[in-house]
Amino acid sequence: MNVLIRADASHAIGSGHVTRCLTLANVLRDSAVEVSFACRLLPGHLLERLNAQGWTTYTLPAVYAEQSDLGQDIHAALPWQADITALQAVLPQDRVFDWIIVDHYGLDQHWQTAARQWASKIAAIDDLANRPHAVDLLLDQNFSGTPEAYAPWVNPDCRTLFGPRFAMIRDEFKRDPLGGSLRCQLPGQAQVRRVLVNFGGFDAAGETWKAMLALDAFAELEVDFVAGTGNPYWAQLQAMASGRPKWRVQAHTEHFAELMAQADLFIGAGGGTSWERAALGLPTICIAVAANQQANAETLAAIGAHLYLGPRESVSIAMMQQAIAVLVANQGLRQSFAEHSHRLVDGLGAKRVAAALQGEYLRLRLATLADARLLFDGRNAQAVRRVSVQSQPIGWADHLTWLAVTLADDQRLLLIAEAGDGPVGVLRYDLSGSRADVSLYLLEGRFGLGWGRALLRKGEQFVKACWPQLYALNAIVLPDNQASINLFREAGYVQADCRFERALKDHPDD
Repeated sequence: MNVLIRADASHAIGSGHVTRCLTLANVLRDSAVEVSFACRLLPGHLLERLNAQGWTTYTLPAVYAEQSDLGQDIHAALPWQADITALQAVLPQDRVFDWIIVDHYGLDQHWQTAARQWASKIAAIDDLANRPHAVDLLLDQNFSGTPEAYAPWVNPDCRTLFGPRFAMIRDEFKRDPLGGSLRCQLPGQAQVRRVLVNFGGFDAAGETWKAMLALDAFAELEVDFVAGTGNPYWAQLQAMASGRPKWRVQAHTEHFAELMAQADLFIGAGGGTSWERAALGLPTICIAVAANQQANAETLAAIGAHLYLGPRESVSIAMMQQAIAVLVANQGLRQSFAEHSHRLVDGLGAKRVAAALQGEYLRLRLATLADARLLFDGRNAQAVRRVSVQSQPIGWADHLTWLAVTLADDQRLLLIAEAGDGPVGVLRYDLSGSRADVSLYLLEGRFGLGWGRALLRKGEQFVKACWPQLYALNAIVLPDNQASINLFREAGYVQADCRFERALKDHPDD
């Protein structure tokens, strides 16, 4: 699978769009997907960093002749024709992609429609819900992502991924399968010893300097300032920190997750780092440095996940200092913030988004005897047996007998679903007249990421082609298997007790 990502970074736009796309790109690359980036050559662009990490990049002009504002405003509309023309100039003539992903507030349905000359499927990453989209998939990982918010802006057949469940945070923030995280445990110490300050990849507004002045009253605290490469107060930050041995200032770090894990308190912006902090349960004082951060920051504050002081223009050094004093003195409040935020994010959001993209190109094939070990291990996995009607382990000899009988049965289809990086799951259909029973299970490493929906959709296409006489599909789900219940409901199955049915077409006798 080939993917092109269109996103920009600059001192004014910030690094968040490219950073979250880079997180997704890394997950896709681990799944044998080829990913390229197309970015404008704006002041503060990240093209060198992308190239250093081995990504193919396409460089677009910083400014188009049709622009009137130099293209630096994060919300400024780009002349979409000029952007498409620039892409035409840099992309190889025969280059085609399976997906184009656009993460840009300045591009809308016009650009997305024109971009289909290079890809049959387009995805958009957004958190504004303020302009029309012509895409197959739309992601809003923030609380702004709701069906009601995007109803005027997307087609009814557009698939949507909404909320922190899809927050795309880096692997180092991911929890382990038992629910732990890099912090190992939520903060419980009686004292705040170490603080981390960061206001994004650039901090062009200079909020780090305000935080430094506020923290000057807390000489007992160790503080790490990650100040951003475009910080206008860089010289002042360095000078003030030079006389304080407990303070460390750096423009960029490759070990941000470790600094977060060591910190007892975070002071920063309301962008994508919000979800990294949540995954680690790190108590936070939040200040919105851009208008698009305010709604999300307010919602997180309303559910008790952090202390929100407001937009940067309204936050003084004294307000910041008072907030620090309150949290330093209140272990219970810090603990409450940690627990409420930690429940929101499990660190698997990027993998869920990747699965939604790859699921459109999932391949199904008939199982063979060569799949015996794969099927045996998959069916006997504890996570699969726990939700199966027959929960006992299956012996190898019995399995081989069952597989031979199954493959010889023309009333049964046994299918293996495969993505670019290997098998994903197993589907079985048993024909009975004009109906068929369906069952499925996912293989190890594929649980909880949304693959089941792709399996059902692709399986339905396959089985209708094989058995055109089908009028309905049935599925039996145990009453405590909520994940499967939700899966079949979302796939259009209608529930009756523990049995689900999906009508494929009207029955002639009805």
